Parts: sequence; structure tokens; C-alpha cells
Amino acid sequence: MRVFIAGATGVYGRALIPRLLARGDEVVALARSVDHAQAIALPGVELVAGDLLHEDPERLRRAMAGCDAAAHLATAIRPGATGSDGANTTAALRIDGTRRLLDAVIAAGVGRYVQQSIVMAYPDGGDRWLDEDTPFDQGEERAPTAHPVVTMEAMVRALDPGRVAWTILRGGSFVGPGTAQDAVIERLRAGTQTVPGDGRNWVSFIHVEDIAEATLLALHQAKGGSVLNITDEPIRNGDYLDRLAALLGVPEPARDPAASRPRSFRCSNAAAQATLGWTPTHGIWPAVAGR
Repeated sequence: MRVFIAGATGVYGRALIPRLLARGDEVVALARSVDHAQAIALPGVELVAGDLLHEDPERLRRAMAGCDAAAHLATAIRPGATGSDGANTTAALRIDGTRRLLDAVIAAGVGRYVQQSIVMAYPDGGDRWLDEDTPFDQGEERAPTAHPVVTMEAMVRALDPGRVAWTILRGGSFVGPGTAQDAVIERLRAGTQTVPGDGRNWVSFIHVEDIAEATLLALHQAKGGSVLNITDEPIRNGDYLDRLAALLGVPEPARDPAASRPRSFRCSNAAAQATLGWTPTHGIWPAVAGR
């Protein structure tokens, strides 16, 4: 199979591409800079220089010619990034980028499509389980996060399933090397990490290697039309930070009861397990040298 990937140079794409190659697939990887894409410059990977938000539509179509599947993994959120630029660009990638990519998918006759989405667009569920039937939170406060996701998913769902077998993967908060977990570890070691609120909000994490495996399965499955939560077993935020501190051999982080408790996402992955035959195997804990 020949697979086109947008967002190939990110931590997600870098985990997916070796899996595709090991399966015997060929990869066409869209990268804003080929010079900065050497980590994925592997045998079986064709690098195409281009920016999804500004690429000429005809050139994008030609890059997809002969591809059997495409995956949109592109975001602009980087671990440790601050400010609104990354969020604004990610919103554009989810709306304009998805529109441009889907136009090229249809024009090139690509038969399968996988879209990265997020569980963080769900409402604050407290202790309630959140599954794929849970409506997204489209209130004014959450609009900057949820609106681009809702719009993006609607475009994918509008695809004719007879022409494009699509799958939407709603990923949890990424953990693993190169993710935001690295910064949490640094703060725990520095003694600056706190537990906001009472720490009882649920977090649904997913290791990048596990979502890469789910994506591989989704790209190869014959039937489309699925929306799936790709998450590990949920854990309360306070428990997560305490256990992570213990693993690192540092003191537990202090509670900050004056801080607002983060939103609670207790997400079920039962549908993904049933549909893809997938289960997370990497866990959410880092490998710590010497421990």
C-alpha cells in the first residue's frame, strides 16, 4: 500500500512511518522542509516539500497520485510552546488544511483516509465515562478548541463512504519521548510542578507509539466510517503526578487548591478495541534510567 502523510515529521508521524515501512508499505511524506525531515528520510519514504496550508492544490493532487490511503496528522502544537500562534495554526490546519487535503484525496482517487482528532473537545465529564456518542462541548468558552474539531470532523463525515473509507481517531493527551510529558518530568525534578485543584479530574493519555499502532490498523482496515477514542486507561491527575514523581524518585508535587481544577476527560476506548482489534501496550509511564 502507498500512504500519503501530512504531519509526517511530528512525533506522531515519526512513530507511524517505521510501522508502515515494516509492513511493506510505501510512504509519501509532506514536509515543510525536506532539510528538517531527515529523521524520516528512510528507504521507502518519498519526501515532498510543501506546506499544507499554502500548497498548490494541483501539486498536492499530483503528490497523492497512486496513493491508496492518506492520513492527516498535522498540528502546530509543540511541547513547551506558549502563546496563541500554535493554537491558531492548528485551528487552520484542522479546517483549511483538512479541506485542502480532502479535495486532493477525492481528486486523486485515494480510497482510504485517517483523520487525527482529539478527545479534549468533549465536555468536562467529571466522573462520567465519555465515549464516541458524547457530544462535543460547543459552548462559548470552549469554542476555540472545539469549533475547529467539530468543523474538521464534519468534513470527514461528509465523504462518500463508497469512494473514501474514512476513520477519525480521537487521540488522548500524548505521552512518550518528545511529548509534553517531557516538560512535566522536568518540572517535577525541579520541584515546580503542582497539582491544580483537588487533583481528582480524570486525564486520558495515550502513548505516541500506541496511537501510531492504531493508525496503522485504521489505514489497513477495509471498512471505514468509524469514530474512535484512542486512549489508555484514564487516571486522576493527582494520582498520575504522584506516581510519576515516585517513579522519578522525587517528592510528590504540592497541591494548589486555589487553582482551578482542569477539565475531566474519562474516556472509553472500548470501540477502538472492538473495531480495530487494538489495545494500548506501551503504558503512560516513562522509562527512567537507573530505576
